[in-house]
Amino acid sequence: MSERYPAISQLIAENRIPEFDNLYLDMNGIIHNCTHSDSDSPTFRMTEEKMFIAIFNYIEHLFGKIRPRKLFFMAIDGVAPRAKMNQQRARRFRTALDAEKAKEKALREGVEMPAEDAFDSNCITPGTDFMARLSRQLKYFINKKISEDIDWQGVEIVLSGHEVPGEGEHKIMEYIRLAKAQPEYDANIRHCLYGLDADLIMLGLLSHDPHFCLLREEVTFGRASQKKSKELEHQNFYLMHLCIVREYLELEFQELKEPSILEFSFDMERVIDDFILMAFFVGNDFLPNLPNLHINEGALALMFKVYKSVLPKAGGYINERGVINMARLALLLEELSHVEYRFFESESADESWFRGKQLGKVDVMEKDGRRNKKGPLTMSSPQKDLFKQVKKYVSSRANDPSIPKTFLDLPSNLNARDRKFVQEMAEDFHLQWKSVVNDQAERHLRLDFPSKLQGDEDDEDVEDEEASIALLRVIKRYDNARIVDVTAEEVQEQMDKKYEEKFQTWKDRYYKNKFEWGLENETEMRNLTENYVQGLQWVLFYYYRGVASWPWFYGYHYSPMISDVKLGLNADVQFQLGQPFRPYQQLMGVLPDRSKTIVPTPYHDLMTNPSSPIIDFYPRDFELDMNGKKMEWEAVVKIPFIDERRLLPAMKTKEHLLSQAEKDRNEFGVSLRFAYSPDVEFTYPSSLVGIFPDIPNCHCVENIFDLPIMEGLDYHVGLMRGVKLGESALAGFPSLKTLPFAGGLGFHGVNIFQQDSRNESMVITLLEPEPRTKVDAAKSLLGHKVHVGYPFLSEAKVVRVSDELFHYSMPESGGGPPIAVPHGPQEIDMWRKKAERIESVFSKRLGMMIGEVQSLVHVDTLKGLKKTDDGATVKEYAHIEGIETDYAPQTVVEEVASEDPRFLERAALSMEEEFPIGSRAFFLGEFNYGRPLQVVGHAANKADLWVSTVAAKVPEFGRQIVKDAERHMHYTPSFAVAKTLGLNPLVLSKITSSFQVALDDGRVNLGLNLKFEAKKLKVLGYSRKTSGWEFSEKAIQLIQQYMIKFPEFIAGIQRNSQGNIYEATDFYPQSEAKDRIKAIQAWLKEIESKKFEKVPLDAEQLDSEVVGKIEQAADEAFQMDPPGKGVNKKINGAPRNALLKPSDAEQRLSHQQFSLGDRIVYVQDSGRVPIATRGTVVGKTRTSRTVLLDVVFDVTFMSGTSLEDRCSPFRGSTVPIHTVLNLTDRQVVAGSRAGEQNRPQAQTQPWTVNGYGAPLGPNGRGQLVPAQVPGPLRGSFRGAVAGRSDGVRGGTPRGRGGPGHVDGQNGQQQTLPIRNPPPAQINGSRGSGQPRSYANTPPPASLDVRGGGRGGRGVVRGGPHRGILPRGRGAPRTRATVVVQQQ
Repeated sequence: MSERYPAISQLIAENRIPEFDNLYLDMNGIIHNCTHSDSDSPTFRMTEEKMFIAIFNYIEHLFGKIRPRKLFFMAIDGVAPRAKMNQQRARRFRTALDAEKAKEKALREGVEMPAEDAFDSNCITPGTDFMARLSRQLKYFINKKISEDIDWQGVEIVLSGHEVPGEGEHKIMEYIRLAKAQPEYDANIRHCLYGLDADLIMLGLLSHDPHFCLLREEVTFGRASQKKSKELEHQNFYLMHLCIVREYLELEFQELKEPSILEFSFDMERVIDDFILMAFFVGNDFLPNLPNLHINEGALALMFKVYKSVLPKAGGYINERGVINMARLALLLEELSHVEYRFFESESADESWFRGKQLGKVDVMEKDGRRNKKGPLTMSSPQKDLFKQVKKYVSSRANDPSIPKTFLDLPSNLNARDRKFVQEMAEDFHLQWKSVVNDQAERHLRLDFPSKLQGDEDDEDVEDEEASIALLRVIKRYDNARIVDVTAEEVQEQMDKKYEEKFQTWKDRYYKNKFEWGLENETEMRNLTENYVQGLQWVLFYYYRGVASWPWFYGYHYSPMISDVKLGLNADVQFQLGQPFRPYQQLMGVLPDRSKTIVPTPYHDLMTNPSSPIIDFYPRDFELDMNGKKMEWEAVVKIPFIDERRLLPAMKTKEHLLSQAEKDRNEFGVSLRFAYSPDVEFTYPSSLVGIFPDIPNCHCVENIFDLPIMEGLDYHVGLMRGVKLGESALAGFPSLKTLPFAGGLGFHGVNIFQQDSRNESMVITLLEPEPRTKVDAAKSLLGHKVHVGYPFLSEAKVVRVSDELFHYSMPESGGGPPIAVPHGPQEIDMWRKKAERIESVFSKRLGMMIGEVQSLVHVDTLKGLKKTDDGATVKEYAHIEGIETDYAPQTVVEEVASEDPRFLERAALSMEEEFPIGSRAFFLGEFNYGRPLQVVGHAANKADLWVSTVAAKVPEFGRQIVKDAERHMHYTPSFAVAKTLGLNPLVLSKITSSFQVALDDGRVNLGLNLKFEAKKLKVLGYSRKTSGWEFSEKAIQLIQQYMIKFPEFIAGIQRNSQGNIYEATDFYPQSEAKDRIKAIQAWLKEIESKKFEKVPLDAEQLDSEVVGKIEQAADEAFQMDPPGKGVNKKINGAPRNALLKPSDAEQRLSHQQFSLGDRIVYVQDSGRVPIATRGTVVGKTRTSRTVLLDVVFDVTFMSGTSLEDRCSPFRGSTVPIHTVLNLTDRQVVAGSRAGEQNRPQAQTQPWTVNGYGAPLGPNGRGQLVPAQVPGPLRGSFRGAVAGRSDGVRGGTPRGRGGPGHVDGQNGQQQTLPIRNPPPAQINGSRGSGQPRSYANTPPPASLDVRGGGRGGRGVVRGGPHRGILPRGRGAPRTRATVVVQQQ
């Protein structure tokens, strides 16, 4: 669909996500992603508690990204309708078989398998013990989030677990369907549905709510899919806007809106309903695709074309609000069945009967075998007359050879069949023929006798006699020919008959191959086609009304041919609702015996005992039929269908053996609603004792969630009254209609999924762009607010305009005409390239023709809202690194109908309103900076506070550890390393990257993997790239080890440093090459070079050893200043800007600068990290709109990570800069010069804050310490409790791949460095003991050939002290009157 409609998906950035009312999660995709790897490696293991936490983090991340205002609905698949179980059964049988084969292959290859059993993903099925445990954990997680996260407290939270029958996405759609029938339903409600299934597009469209988006992860292919970070913050997400899909569909069928095309009114909503029905033909979870209709081979385009030809003749729409009009469906199927002829002819092209080019029609007159001299001859009456003319001509010459040689000219009006008859007859009579033109320029056939060869006269007499005999024989044959006169219509009829016979034979072969019976079996054909038509109606009911019948299912692996579906149009589509299977009945119906451990033990015998009455339901081996598909996972799994008439009685005999817990798990449950109540407070017990803590101050109320009732109401299918469409849509929901355009299909070659499309795309052409692209029109936008990024609009302000020769800006005074500044030659060239690139991106990526770009507007993007010192919120426009700032003016929208309410400017509230008594915040004064506070009074528009102070002064350890690591880690340019080690620079480049050597018809990597030029990655502690590659002392020692251990190998590369392809025999003799190469592989495996920590070139990160030291220092600091040990101090008269509300963090902290080692405190009351938790910055990465910080926190918390194994479990998290306050580099100090100079400009919307716990009361005890401080995590997930860190992390550094021992001697252990320290020195220069500086040595020109760094790129981005600002305090300033009281 993205190929045909290129602009339907948007890569979402932080503040470009629309505001949504409802967020729905189809949870099964999340559960699968978080419990087993994509590769399904047989050695992959993951503890169950880690799975649960990964699921929690994923839910938390999606919630934090979308931030729904009203409803958060999580739906897990419950027991599915019987129609879905066929597909579930096939998938699970295939999954178990693949896992078994992968394990067997690994064992054959000698792979060491872990002692723990592998996770069987088939347990993600209702009724299993795993799903029961997951339900308990999810309830705990929701209670915890509602009690502690303010964003979760104003939203209705619903969990529909595996205990509730129904598929997850259909439970969601049932809610939407019922809610839409209610009289108070909002026509412009905004839905966001997360899920991975393609049918969610159809489900979203059938809601007929235009403000509907689908959320899913970015899909990557090939190597890109293997480089994804494990941290969710680095995961890209896309929104598919169904409002744009609707507009594309409107363009698709725009010709149907033309006058006189339809005899009934055109209704786009009804067309969408028909589109949903047609999509069933290419297959779904309940029905197989119709033969030869594959969505990846243009099936949708074909159906669109057929539909547009059929609808004008149908007299109405096919899908009548969820009910199929069978007569109109018959018309569609009849037209669609013509596609079968194409595939029939393609498969028949090599058969002898098939010679025609026009639909394979064969002329019956060509079947008589005239060229067969012994066969009977037939001819038509006109051909008989032609024969008589030829007979007379031949006979006259034969009877009297003395007659002069003449020609026989035949009429020029012979048809093709008669011309061919004459040509073949001439060959029989040994006459020559040729085509000539007469005086009237008419072409006709001419016959004559061949010339005689000169020879013996006696021989001629003999030959004449033989020729006469032969001539008489031919004449006699033609005289005896049967006359067959047929009309053209009769010929066509016979041709069609022959074609249809062959076509029916082709179809019959399909049925016999797939069903083991043919077309002659009318009973089976009727059963098949009626079952398929029932399926179409069942699925349509399922989508529009819910389950029509729990027990109904399609009982075949394949569908009927398209042309035969019409035989079943009289099928009975009155369904009986019935009952869903119980959980264990579904388990026994969908699981193979390979997964029997998931099923309660009493049922194992039924799956494995040869005498079991249902043993045939569990085959060990089965056939996979590709059935025209290309991907192996699409193959048809040919296993028997479950017969519930046999299954249920067999299970009944085992029920008495179930334990009470197992019986409880076999019962149905209800959906649950969770809500925050400040009046309720209790302790919620841990759901995983020893792993998760109790929730001591739980404020969550749990009730049964009742769906909206339908009593006296009808389902509403179509648009609601008052809905806003197109350019009137709500803010954030794009529309093509915000600019004048036209659309049409064309082969445009849009670039989708990293390659040009070869199929048709809907191409959008902007209308009359010329007036808008002229520079005078662009200059009129200077200084004005506009909306850019069509069709995904975002607000910006135009600050500059340019054309090829000048750029224009407003005078600093703000008045007068724009100031023109001419461009130089380089600027002119750059401008042209920019204009061409903009036009090309619209064309190739979005399929949009915007016309020539004659001018550009340059904008500052709306960052968000910033808060002034007096408390007002105003918009802030600024240049954001990584965000496009140059736009073609014809794509700029000046006004929009709906402004985003999140970015409306607001006047300041009074101090009493903004900070009422009891409010919690953080203090920004010079003393006690970043400490929690509570407002206790007001006076003169200022606040009186209690501030929690520190118990003891804690040393600033973070930056010191970073400096120490930097001091011990020197980096040397690669050319200097090569010179020192006596290596050719190209050889050094090869062995430090990936180096391939051919061995046994394969290739092995014998490189050290210290740098990755193409992937733009470096290795922490070993390499970095400034103007060229540089290596640390640790890396140099590793290279030296390689040279010492395998000198012949290094020498072999030296001999052919320019080579690209290397064989093992290039280094060693044939007899020992294989063993020596394997020895190198073993050594590389020993040093674990493939596991070195690879990070982007421009990222700044500390390696695991340095992070380990920071953790240890943080543990010691925690003992000095634990929560609750400090005293509270009274501060009177604090100004507004000295108080930081958690809801204002994004508006006030977005401009902070951070360095590695900075100490921070988390100041938001939402998100994964508990509020007021302190930590240390150990990494920085810039995204398109913000900076993300890797932080190792002082304590463990439930949603914490290991930062991809760089820190202890549950202590790390990646957070945006606006969520934390920099405690080391204090940039928002109230009332100081530093505060005035460095005050941040914030960006985003405020939220209502109900407060969070801060240390209050005697001895500072309060809600910030929800539980006792337990012991630390020590390398396992046991005891991961919020606030836990009372031990000291010790032991040896955690670096992986260090040199360790060299030839039995202890190698020097180095501290791994940060990623971008300044270049330093290396000891040793061919035996010299004095250090030598290479800081000012230019790289040799030879390095530019290959392998070396290229100058001018990769300049160091930041370092350990980047962005640190001085904090002078000497200047006089006005300060708040502060009265300090100790409590």
